Amino acid sequence: MKIINNIVLALSGLALIHACTMRLINPSAAVFLQSYFETAGNTLDRHIELASEIRGLGASMLLAGVVAFLGIVKPRFRLTSFVVVSVIFVGVVLGRSISLVADGVPDASLLRPAVIEGILAALNVVCLVRTFVEERKT
Repeated sequence: MKIINNIVLALSGLALIHACTMRLINPSAAVFLQSYFETAGNTLDRHIELASEIRGLGASMLLAGVVAFLGIVKPRFRLTSFVVVSVIFVGVVLGRSISLVADGVPDASLLRPAVIEGILAALNVVCLVRTFVEERKT
């Protein structure tokens, strides 16, 4: 079980760190902004508040990726890591699901990340429940 937990935390941490580091370094490269940039005059230089929002959320989620890796290094921190990462991924999946119902199907470029986030959310919740049950037994 420890190996599976570590793999799930590592995959989750890598996904969060990769995606969120890119949002911090170059928020204009975010896939979800491509349709925004199709309108003439829409740039992050012009809409600084949008860049600030992207970087702020990116930094928060980047820290969640760091917390995931802490759960691998410090076994006593594993439950906390699964709670944090599960909240992030389940929240993103919930938001995407609500958007799917309220707004319709997104661009195809967002479907692959949505599927990956859904898989990681499910894996993290399963590992969270198992870790919680194991810790309650001891």
